[in-house]
Amino acid sequence: MMSREEKLEILSGVPLFAGLRPAERERLADVFGERTLQRGDILCREGEAGDSLYVIARGELEIESEASPGRVLRRLGPGEFVGEIALLLGGPRTATVQAGRPSLLLALTKKDFQELFGGNAAALEAVSRILARRLATAEIARHVEKENLVVSVHGRRGVPGVSLVANALAALLQEFTHSGALLVELRPAGRRSELPDLRELAKAPPDTIRTGAKPTLAGYHHLSLALPSGLEQKELAGCLDAIAWKSQETFPCIVVDLPAAVACRSAPLFSDVVIRVSNRIEERQKPADGRTRRFEVLNLYAESAPSLPISHCEPFVLRADAGLAELDGPGQARHLLDHPRSPASPALRRLARKILGNCVGIALGGGAAFGIAHVGVFQVLEEHGIPVDLVAGTSMGSMVALGYAGGIEPREMREIAGRIGNKRTTLSALDFTLTKPGLLAGDRLVSIFAPLLGPVQDFEQLLFPCRTVATDIESGERISITEGKAADAFRASCSVPLLWSPVRRDGRVLVDGGMVDPVPAEVAREMGADVCIAVNVVPQLERGVETVLSRWYRRANALNPLSYLGESRGMPSTFDTIMNAIQVLQYELGNFKAISADVRINPDLAGFTWIEFYRPLELIERGAVATERAIPEIKRVLAERAPAWGRV
Repeated sequence: MMSREEKLEILSGVPLFAGLRPAERERLADVFGERTLQRGDILCREGEAGDSLYVIARGELEIESEASPGRVLRRLGPGEFVGEIALLLGGPRTATVQAGRPSLLLALTKKDFQELFGGNAAALEAVSRILARRLATAEIARHVEKENLVVSVHGRRGVPGVSLVANALAALLQEFTHSGALLVELRPAGRRSELPDLRELAKAPPDTIRTGAKPTLAGYHHLSLALPSGLEQKELAGCLDAIAWKSQETFPCIVVDLPAAVACRSAPLFSDVVIRVSNRIEERQKPADGRTRRFEVLNLYAESAPSLPISHCEPFVLRADAGLAELDGPGQARHLLDHPRSPASPALRRLARKILGNCVGIALGGGAAFGIAHVGVFQVLEEHGIPVDLVAGTSMGSMVALGYAGGIEPREMREIAGRIGNKRTTLSALDFTLTKPGLLAGDRLVSIFAPLLGPVQDFEQLLFPCRTVATDIESGERISITEGKAADAFRASCSVPLLWSPVRRDGRVLVDGGMVDPVPAEVAREMGADVCIAVNVVPQLERGVETVLSRWYRRANALNPLSYLGESRGMPSTFDTIMNAIQVLQYELGNFKAISADVRINPDLAGFTWIEFYRPLELIERGAVATERAIPEIKRVLAERAPAWGRV
């Protein structure tokens, strides 16, 4: 319960009561009651009768309208009030009000309000001015974003990695938002604890909290607090919420490192995001109010942690990373900032961007040799600092996607492509077969392009989530390959009908994924991408452009006397007809499939043909040029998705 003096101090700062005399404000403190709300609790609903005025003593209220469900139109903090319009006009509530954080409210009934204000002209004038402003701004249905973000990190007893994740997130959130980040570390209070007490600091002025936070070598600030024994869940949540509220101007990002003993029940009461570090996959539990987002980090440091194919944004698999050994929390965070491709870094970076709603996925299309242009796409994205958190690929795009997800950098991919991309290598891929349903067996194709996969053997070894797309030729279904050998996934995804023989996998007969999904933007979305970049490398057909096989066929056919009979003279071969038809299909369908993407990239490859694997550097350059043109649009989309307090 609040004391009379505490109530009086709060009410004296409320503009609504500025017209009251000191004696009247003292009486006001006596008649105001108290009401507590937990995060997500409804204070009142639009259309209900209004019978009370509320002043926020602690916490935050969110105002929503039925006209814009789920959109916060206004946020109210300590010292602000709600409910005066319905109280004065005698009508129903004009909006729904719920607690954005654990809140303590002072409540004044309609009867007491009328007794205090009914005959007080000065007070009524102040109320009228405020009412006029409220009515004017109520017409503007503008979505108001939260002014800060609170993330809590916890884990089950005995599972390491909680402090690593907490420190890394504080550093990464600060780097990604260009805003201050504070790590609050809670530790049980011992008999001789020299740490500041959580309960006492929650009551302290904002300056005390800010000065107590110490800068780290990773850029964020750190605050260690003693957790008093016997602290109830609601009080713990209230204390942490008070610290977050008081420090939000300096630290819009708050990360709380919670002890396992108090985390499970208290974390959703004050957190926007709850991170659980585990050594096994556990069933995700949705919070009752649906407001707190939850993510799982699977720590492979733990001896009992299972292996897991990396094919979805979640869970975030934390790989063993020798570079983190012998470092403290800030040192580990600094290492992850400086080494974005170290084993543990990609998952934590993806987690930070997922928290911010900025997880980036890229969908790579098919097209045989055209697919080499994707290397240039990655090259330019990295040069401009555009993140890629997950990848999906079809046909040749699946090879580049798997290589990138396996940790091969674009510069290295370019070197490999330049080394193996020549006419001799291209001809060696023509392993004709009479025993399989295709002109070519496809075994040499895999062996030739295996260097682009690097040391990665299967999906469990990937650094980034990746899926490859194939087509079930017997049902027409799109099949996403999410596990198993990487080379097998590529082989199934690039089995162009007629050219390369199909692949039997899990009871299905699979061919080129480009038959059903030439640019798998939908797959990238399904994997968890918030922002999707789609690349369609297949060009429109251009009259007069022919493959080397077509030229050989035309020259050889000129010596065939039968070719001058009938209507075949001057007509393309059956093989050319089929391959050209596939190209037309993949160009048109690919652009259609990319509609759901935020940005689409179409390299200009009209002068190339699908068999020109021996022109890799030219293809890569065309991919790079197209991506350079798309960079402003990509940056615009990413800037729009950033939180308001994190935009620069």
